[in-house]
Amino acid sequence: MRFLTRFLMVAALIASLTVTVLPVLAQEGYKLRRVFKVNDIRRYKMVMDMNGEMRMGENTMPLNMQMVITYREKVAGIKEGKATIHTTFESMKMYMNGQEFASPMAPDMSNVVITTVMDERNKLYEIKGIERMAMGAPGMGNMNFGPGFNTPAMFPEGEVKVGDSWETELSIPNAGDLKVSAKHTLLGVEKVGGVEAARIRTEFEVPFERLMAAMAGQMPAGAPPMTGTMKMVGLTYYDLTTGNILKMDGDMVMTIQMQGGGNPQMPQNMQMNMTAKMSLTQVKDEKPAGR
Repeated sequence: MRFLTRFLMVAALIASLTVTVLPVLAQEGYKLRRVFKVNDIRRYKMVMDMNGEMRMGENTMPLNMQMVITYREKVAGIKEGKATIHTTFESMKMYMNGQEFASPMAPDMSNVVITTVMDERNKLYEIKGIERMAMGAPGMGNMNFGPGFNTPAMFPEGEVKVGDSWETELSIPNAGDLKVSAKHTLLGVEKVGGVEAARIRTEFEVPFERLMAAMAGQMPAGAPPMTGTMKMVGLTYYDLTTGNILKMDGDMVMTIQMQGGGNPQMPQNMQMNMTAKMSLTQVKDEKPAGR
């Protein structure tokens, strides 16, 4: 059960993957770029509701889990066109079958600071502190978990029009040469709360079999082989003036199978089917800008 809790928390963070962009209106389309300002702060609340079931032999257990995270992003500095961003966490709560619980695997997030360095196209040059988000899950150390934790995809060099799509490749640290492909589509421009916003659809799939194979050297001895996929589709709205995320809604479908293995502390012959809905909203900052 401990392994399952760790894995679900990691999956929830991976599922937040999407794109953080600033579409700047040009004569023939939109040019996707970030605009950074020192001391700029964004505060977000992420809610993920997961529902499904886990089967082990003849036993079936329902899984109803909710994760609620509030965090802040601050542009700490800009040098040679690259921005240093600090992400800090205000709260992380988990609920299982409607009851709040404190997982023994969850780290103390109050002192965690994730630092990333990126350019205007969201090319990631450096990331530190993300290993604390692995929560002890085998093979998950130093993984990139999504835009809320500063792991964005790169943008195309040219302009895109409404209806255009582009693809990006996301590298996963500590997973060899494994890359996850994501497809993005600019669906339109509309107002959100009176703010002009770009609406972008992002979809990707994580193959667990390839992920576990790439991380074979990090898995504990006797761990059962894992197969299955996690598919994610998200719709994200971005402020056309600031480039900040206004809101995001996503849907995830995950299937996992584990068979055999020589470690009695790991799940054996398990199958899990899970669907999830995730929302990310920008909320009012309530802390001093100097934090």
